[in-house]
Amino acid sequence: MSHLLARLHRGLILFNGSLAGLAMILIFLLVAGNAFARYTVGASITWGEDTAIYLMIYGLMFGMSWAYLQDRHIGFDLIRRLLPPRWVRWQAVAVDLAVLVIGIGLMMSAVEFIASRGGRTSSSTGMPMWLFQASMLVGGGLLSVSALVMGARRLTRHADEEAAS
Repeated sequence: MSHLLARLHRGLILFNGSLAGLAMILIFLLVAGNAFARYTVGASITWGEDTAIYLMIYGLMFGMSWAYLQDRHIGFDLIRRLLPPRWVRWQAVAVDLAVLVIGIGLMMSAVEFIASRGGRTSSSTGMPMWLFQASMLVGGGLLSVSALVMGARRLTRHADEEAAS
């Protein structure tokens, strides 16, 4: 089980990191291309600025999950430092459960938001807005999966250490 979990963990890190990086590259190309066109031709790409914003939101969602999977997110070390060593793992599992609930909440609010406003069309891109609003649904889902994987890794890692000793 822990081998499968480790592969899933590595795969999610690669997936989220690659898509966050791709979003950053595309944002750079769009903004640089828009600036170049504005100063050379005198006009910019009409859909470029809005698309860069939407890519930034998707990139943030992928980056959020990528950071969580590597424990490189913002944390409250003060609480962790005050706890006895045997409780630190349980505090981390409690944080994983809280993040799971937050991810599910983000997905639920995204579904409500898309249902209420998803029928609109972007004036600059001509694409349906639900494509851009779905970033919250994707981000919440990825965050939830990341929290499940991290919580399971923390629990199985401890069980493996107990079995080895």
